[in-house]
Amino acid sequence: MFHNLNKQNGFSIVSAIFLVVIMALLAVGMTKIFSTSQQSISQELTSLRTYLAAQSGLQTGMYQAVYAPPANGDIHNQLFAGIGLSNTTVQLTFLRNVIDTRTYYQIQSQADYVPAGSPEFSRRNLELRFTLNP
Repeated sequence: MFHNLNKQNGFSIVSAIFLVVIMALLAVGMTKIFSTSQQSISQELTSLRTYLAAQSGLQTGMYQAVYAPPANGDIHNQLFAGIGLSNTTVQLTFLRNVIDTRTYYQIQSQADYVPAGSPEFSRRNLELRFTLNP
């Protein structure tokens, strides 16, 4: 009539070890997903920062072309020191063509983002073509 309860002890240890292993695998998987997500967000922010710097360069170049036209083929470098665009440089190239007494401008903006001590690098190239009303 007496049942041997010692036979049940081995089963509970096996199931406990199984649960610990499954929980550890889930924790590792979630850590990997979180790490990949953080890296993706960082790269997206870097890309956006570089795009905005290139766009700001085009706006600056357009202002220069209208109010103080640079020589054809001039290259201007601009370094952003503000908090949002720090470590970002922009290279502007100005091209000007005169066709039938109208002046056409082409501005090429190349922005580079290189944070100090980081392997992240981003480059964006934008181009703007416009003419002024006669």
